[in-house]
Amino acid sequence: MSKSTHRNSKKKSQPQKKYPLGYLLPLIMFLAAIPLFMRQYHFRTGLTQYDWFQGADKTSDMFLHVKMVWSYAMFIIILCILIYMVFSEEIKPIWDPIMIPLLVYGGLTLLSALFSINRHYSFVGIYEQFEPVWMHLGYVLLVYYAFFVLCQEAAVKRLMPWFIAGVTIMAVFGVLQALGLDPLKTKLLQSFIMTDKKNVGKLKIVFEKGRTFMSLYNPNYVGFYVVLVVPVLIALLMHTKKLVLRIFYGVLAASLVFVLFASQSRAGILVLVMTFFVMLLCMRALFFRNWKLTAGIILVATAVFVIINIMNQNVLWNRMRSMFSASPKEYALEYIESDKDVVFGYRGNEIHFTADYDETTNTSTFHVVDGDGKPVAHTQRSDDVYEITDERFPFTFAESKDPGFKGFYVEIPRTGTGNDWVSPTRQWKFSNRYKTGDESYYIKGAGSSFFHIRRYQEGDGFLEKNYLLANKRGYIWSRTLPLLKKYPLLGSGPDTFVISYPNDDLVGLYNSGHDIEIMTKPHCMYLQIAALTGIPSLLAFLVFFGWYFARSFRLYWKQNYDSYLAKMGLAVMVSILGYLILGLTNDSSVVVSTIFFALVGMGLGINRHLTGLQKTS
Repeated sequence: MSKSTHRNSKKKSQPQKKYPLGYLLPLIMFLAAIPLFMRQYHFRTGLTQYDWFQGADKTSDMFLHVKMVWSYAMFIIILCILIYMVFSEEIKPIWDPIMIPLLVYGGLTLLSALFSINRHYSFVGIYEQFEPVWMHLGYVLLVYYAFFVLCQEAAVKRLMPWFIAGVTIMAVFGVLQALGLDPLKTKLLQSFIMTDKKNVGKLKIVFEKGRTFMSLYNPNYVGFYVVLVVPVLIALLMHTKKLVLRIFYGVLAASLVFVLFASQSRAGILVLVMTFFVMLLCMRALFFRNWKLTAGIILVATAVFVIINIMNQNVLWNRMRSMFSASPKEYALEYIESDKDVVFGYRGNEIHFTADYDETTNTSTFHVVDGDGKPVAHTQRSDDVYEITDERFPFTFAESKDPGFKGFYVEIPRTGTGNDWVSPTRQWKFSNRYKTGDESYYIKGAGSSFFHIRRYQEGDGFLEKNYLLANKRGYIWSRTLPLLKKYPLLGSGPDTFVISYPNDDLVGLYNSGHDIEIMTKPHCMYLQIAALTGIPSLLAFLVFFGWYFARSFRLYWKQNYDSYLAKMGLAVMVSILGYLILGLTNDSSVVVSTIFFALVGMGLGINRHLTGLQKTS
């Protein structure tokens, strides 16, 4: 053997130099730590200025604000690291034209915030969201940073154990919730996350026992999390040769699938199946070589679904079927208006109510007429409740006996069959004694809200008859689409959906089953982007990801998947695809979006590395 050959063999045997951990710290935080963070934050909503708002002025948040604050800290650290790498370490920045549409998206989001209908919320964040403009600009920065740092195999390999450590903690948390042993119900954990120490041990969980939401605020975001993580675990499982690691990754993936089923996120379950088959198609040769492992993954997932379904009285199967079973409905209650009188539109007919209150006798005299001004027949029952005998209006009405409320109510019972849809019985309350010197009629919403209710202009014909589509999202979408016409270029501004949305549309909320709710999000990421930051920003967002997928499918369809980065690159592409499909029925949220955008940057970096190898081979 020659000296030069000996030197080369020694050089090859040297271990690969570890990537500096300091550069990876922000990415570790975004992928592994921040999703776990919970901390009680007390604040004023500032929304009591709106008559329709039914909540209290003072409230608290446990999941969103803390993640926003820590994300801000990491964005600042990323900027500092980039400056250090470029100017101190003299590492040449990398660039790719694919970043242009993402930068356009960021720029339009900033403009949207500057011209927002409420700049305060667009820059500071709002109740139940906390995803203001700084978060969106941070996402763009995060994508570039991950792209810059993770275009080397050493960087991805050093990052991955930290990512998996965070996933493991999250999976344990979710499994305990699924088994009815929610860590959030323990005084120990509450003592760490609650600032209001006198209420430790009294934290109320709004979701039923056994339904998982981990530390992600809502079960729907469990679907996002699992869809982002499981493909990465499958890639690691397919790559490693160590039996112990294969078992670990397999158990971890199965645990997350178990948690997903327990969350009852129907869209998450369907999308996970879809992304698995996309991965299977691209890695077809590798999966067929390992057919026993592939069959095992499918069998385990099926078994977990069956077990969870049985444990929850067939709820998963029923929810999956109901996702596609929405049929057009005719809504008996068409509108309510209140001003000089109270008007109900019901099955094509109109009825008007007024009430003259006598201070001396403490009683009200009611006047009820139809749309033509003709009296509507009604009788008084012994309990001081009036019943309308006109068959057009199956209503009852009476003076309200509720303490603290001076007015009357109209009650519509639940009736109707087939496609004639009437929501559950409800008492609609009105008062013309709400304001001194104002004898017009106000409707009482939920909580302390009072306002003049108006007839809402119907939107898209299909959605108007399909409010129950996609688990009642049809109604929300029907009221969101008009916002795109109202704010087409720059939207209403980041974090302003609750303000721009017609939350005073009590009839629509009632007919769609969203009674006494406040809509804070459109339940569609694409509508969310278009409504809040404008249609051009949505187009820029779609161009960026369309460009990414065009490159990625071309790259991964012909891969032989012998290398670590090839498997990881495909896994990340599939994760991103799954997230974007889930975005059709779910919103962007600070609880999972940072994971998503970190993986997007990782995907770009791996694609750059693999493309470079192809060009040099």
